[in-house]
Amino acid sequence: MKKHRVRVRLKAKIERSKKRKNLLIKITAVIVLFAVLGFAVNKISKFLLTSPIFNVKSIEVKGIGITDKSAVLSYLDFEGKNIFLLKLKSRELQLKEKFPAIKDVKISKRIPNKIIAEIEERIPLAETKVSNKRVGIDENLKLFVLPESYRVLPKITDNLTTENKTACLKFLKNVSDLPIHKEINGITAISPDDIIFFIGDNCKVCIGSSQNVESKISYLEKIIADLETKGKKAQYINMRDF
Repeated sequence: MKKHRVRVRLKAKIERSKKRKNLLIKITAVIVLFAVLGFAVNKISKFLLTSPIFNVKSIEVKGIGITDKSAVLSYLDFEGKNIFLLKLKSRELQLKEKFPAIKDVKISKRIPNKIIAEIEERIPLAETKVSNKRVGIDENLKLFVLPESYRVLPKITDNLTTENKTACLKFLKNVSDLPIHKEINGITAISPDDIIFFIGDNCKVCIGSSQNVESKISYLEKIIADLETKGKKAQYINMRDF
């Protein structure tokens, strides 16, 4: 009986010893694995951050039409710098602060060595003159300089109230896809419900409010077409009560 107990205790002792040895082997293997991974990560990180392969070689700017491209590129001074060390978010904010015509911008990396800046510019609906410069105005009343080569936009009266100016811009946005939009050379408003614009040889059109604008413009075009067939030109058209 005693010999049996001794054998059981001896067997249990051997099993515990095997378990400790296996555990020690596993711990050692994990430590070695982490050491190898750490060494590999360190080597890879050093390679990624120091290799000339990942130095920026080209910068592409998309969506530019109003903002000066060379001026934007001067702020994207990434060439020759490691692509993984660039702080792009701060540069996006900087571009939006520096260039009022930029509504939004997304700068992204193209591994191994290319940067792409995708720019969304504001859409000018009208223009005015400030210090002899063409200045565009978007639907949110944001002002930004237009290049001289930019297409001619309707001139908006300078001294309008914010409410009246907003009404004019809303009207222009509503007709931006209609043929009449290209004929409008000036716009003003006595009140938000009394918008006036000028077409052709300074023909004054009192359109009233911007409600049912497509129907109004469609009828206006018929009036103009009818006058043209008769060889006449209108100087004043009142559609306030249309």
